[in-house]
Amino acid sequence: MRKTSLILIVIFLTAVRGFGFNLDSLLVQSVGGPAAVEKLKSVTTVFASGRATMAGMPGTFQIYVATPDRICMQMNLDQFKLVQAYDGVTAWQKDQNGMVSELSGFEKRTLLSQIYFQTYSFLFRDRLHGGSEYLGTEEREGRQFHKVAFYPMFTDTVYSYFDVASAHQSFDVLYMDNLEVVTEYSNHRLIDGVLAALTSRSVAEVAQMSVEMTVDSVVFNAAFDQALFQLPLSEKNYRFPPQVDSVQVPFDLVAGHIHIPGNVNGRRLTFILDSGASANIFHRPALDGLGLSVVGKLPAAGVAGYEMVDLVRTDSLGIGGLTLLNQVGGVLDLGLLSRSQPDTVPLGGVMGYDFLSRFPFLIDYQKELLTVYSPDSFEAPSGGHEIPFELTLQVPTIEAELIGFPGRYLIDLGNPFGLIVHYEFSRRNDLLKRLDDVQDMAGSIGGVGGGLAGKTAHAATFELGDIRISDLRVMLPDSGSGLAGSFELAGNIGNLLLGQFRVLFDYRAHQIIFYFYE
Repeated sequence: MRKTSLILIVIFLTAVRGFGFNLDSLLVQSVGGPAAVEKLKSVTTVFASGRATMAGMPGTFQIYVATPDRICMQMNLDQFKLVQAYDGVTAWQKDQNGMVSELSGFEKRTLLSQIYFQTYSFLFRDRLHGGSEYLGTEEREGRQFHKVAFYPMFTDTVYSYFDVASAHQSFDVLYMDNLEVVTEYSNHRLIDGVLAALTSRSVAEVAQMSVEMTVDSVVFNAAFDQALFQLPLSEKNYRFPPQVDSVQVPFDLVAGHIHIPGNVNGRRLTFILDSGASANIFHRPALDGLGLSVVGKLPAAGVAGYEMVDLVRTDSLGIGGLTLLNQVGGVLDLGLLSRSQPDTVPLGGVMGYDFLSRFPFLIDYQKELLTVYSPDSFEAPSGGHEIPFELTLQVPTIEAELIGFPGRYLIDLGNPFGLIVHYEFSRRNDLLKRLDDVQDMAGSIGGVGGGLAGKTAHAATFELGDIRISDLRVMLPDSGSGLAGSFELAGNIGNLLLGQFRVLFDYRAHQIIFYFYE
């Protein structure tokens, strides 16, 4: 069964003929010949299961497919489970802490690409639409390959390489935004008359991530519960104080970071709010003596690059009377952040998606007050400016315009600066020539993956929704590493800009509400 594995949670045609080459014939051969194609015409569901190793963590997987356009992929690791699925309308995922979120952008497109191949739509025009193009032969490591470009649902391009001698699919190359993922296929066998690669290994070298999957069982026209594809509810693994609609938590705004009091397994610590973190991240020294064992590893993406993060499980994580139970979070050395501590309480880490997505919350920068609302009774205060967002790598992402150039921007409470404009967006739109008063940046922009130097400049306007901000300084990294090199994200909005408003985040409603100060 063909697989192009996904990364970050799982690294889990109309045919177009090249000049003088019958691409249709190659694709038919790659699945076992005309008899296999006839077999696949009658297939409406597929169930595959087997063994997997993800970033060194052993586990098992199950893949459920139903034509024309549904898929559910489950990765069961020793300490947690990851799920991605598409129900024909909504692409969604369930993370290591049971939180469910909708996928968008390149994450959604990668999943839709999976469905295109898993339903063999490249062979059948009455299934999902798409295209392909024969690009000729190419030699790699002494072997000859046919190179084919697939365009699943006419979105992103997947480059597939087929062995010239056997017509076996040997490897794929795809891009998740600016991240290259290479998947190698081996152990080709006939399964009920259909040729399939039973072993795949996906590698995203820049992110230091790999996933190997070995299929043990494939069942065509399998019977299973179709509810697997439907968007579920998140697990309610938290406690909110009884008989109250909200809790207020004073914070300290220090060096552009929002510091709030909290605790891990009862140990008193200070945390930084960070909507740019796709999970809660603990400062390694803060966990000394708590006896928390490492349960796995996953890559984290930062503005400057990628870094592998150890995962640990906590019994309880408390913030202002709220308690998250049985949480898996990352562990890094956040020593640079700890230097800006407002008092003697040690830094515990950053509170990211796994905390922020559970409760609507309002940040009042002037009063230095965080109000967290009960999700069961919440109604947003009136008088604000509502801006919808999607999630990109679990980070709220909105549409905005910088001096008239539209783009998608991350809303990042962990960014102590104002507006960071990503390198690729700046390069494409020639912003260093269009902005005013361009100067070398003092210091660097730091975070996961290191730091970046760059420029600062004056922008006349920045518009988000019906809000127009005039005369602002922006930062422009001079390197395309990490998120700064994203082809899809224009930039990152931080606290120096957000602090001009009271800002309410409501992940369930997929919106941020801005309130002007009087």
